[in-house]
Amino acid sequence: MLWETVEPIINQLEDDHTSNDWQELFTKWDGHHWHDGDGVSEKTSVLMIDANAVTTDGSPDLDALHDLLKEHVQASISDLYLVSLFPYPAKLTDTAINPRIRLYEDLGRFKHEFELMYDTEPDVYNELQFNLLEETDAFIERLAQGATKLRVHVQSFRGMPEESIQRVISLWHTVLHHYKPHGQLILAYEGDVQELGSYVSVADAICHFDLASHTMLAFAQGDAKKLSDWANRIEAPGAGKTYFNFLSIHERDPFEKNLIEPSVDIILAAHSILFSLQGIPSVDYRTLLGVETPVDHDALIQELKTDPYRLQVFSGIISQLNVKRTHPAFSPYAEQRIDASDKRVFTVERKGEGETLMLYTNVSNEPVTLKVSGTNLFTGEPVETIELQAYGYVWVKQ
Repeated sequence: MLWETVEPIINQLEDDHTSNDWQELFTKWDGHHWHDGDGVSEKTSVLMIDANAVTTDGSPDLDALHDLLKEHVQASISDLYLVSLFPYPAKLTDTAINPRIRLYEDLGRFKHEFELMYDTEPDVYNELQFNLLEETDAFIERLAQGATKLRVHVQSFRGMPEESIQRVISLWHTVLHHYKPHGQLILAYEGDVQELGSYVSVADAICHFDLASHTMLAFAQGDAKKLSDWANRIEAPGAGKTYFNFLSIHERDPFEKNLIEPSVDIILAAHSILFSLQGIPSVDYRTLLGVETPVDHDALIQELKTDPYRLQVFSGIISQLNVKRTHPAFSPYAEQRIDASDKRVFTVERKGEGETLMLYTNVSNEPVTLKVSGTNLFTGEPVETIELQAYGYVWVKQ
């Protein structure tokens, strides 16, 4: 029973609600028909996308967005990280309907093809305005409406003591795993993740905000040493825990906007690095689809077909994802080793379920010759020596 598990946590909270208030909340949700998602594996990848990204006749159209994703990315991507959802625009026919409830009902169409990820809301708390019972109710509501992953930003708890923040996150972590054992509480912290300390114990995955800046620096300098050193410093997460990796996130510009010359080769090489590292990878829809603002559905499809740059980026990232999802050594929990023997190449060894992969990404603008032995995962051909072109990449199964 959930209450027996969370009661010790709730008894430590500085909260005005009684035990009966809390038990009534959990009783309300215990009657819900709960459906757990799949466990995180090599098949897990996330597409961060604005729910208003696709329009019809100038207005956001969730049906058009659903059709686009179902037809073009469902086979390659397992999860949608839906952002920019609040405030949700009201309709003239809404009358007394809570916009948040209607939002979840509208987004319910996605949960049949994808697992869903949301941020907690509101974005900023402080100790005076924070109503933990109401926020926990909203947290569970997201799970009930299809979410299997919820991101909690540590630094959004402004003005709250660290011990109080940790107890809140511990409560939510326990609640999430009661209703969805395969669910993931993803912890965002904009700083050195090595400083998170005991926070790690109440999360399933930790966001890596530093990956993008180290990756951009590697391409700017043509030198992967600092990126390799950073990756080497990261401690392996504990059993059942992993990282959440991305090159861009909705709080920041898309990755390619920070590049001087965002060529197709560099963008695909950067995603090779993203997918090589231990963790759950998230792809930004702005990069995948080549958009910055909401765009008409039909125009988007036409441009993806006719614009060589956008087509190559889209097909290249999808191709990487399709390879990744078929090899257990890409599991977020598989072993990782960084090889820094050639500063021009970011090299990762991944091991899982008896499989060993060597993943090479050339961050320089000059060719690099590699002596490797195995099978090229993209072509299926045996290889012994490979010449990686400028910003080239290759994944090899030993």
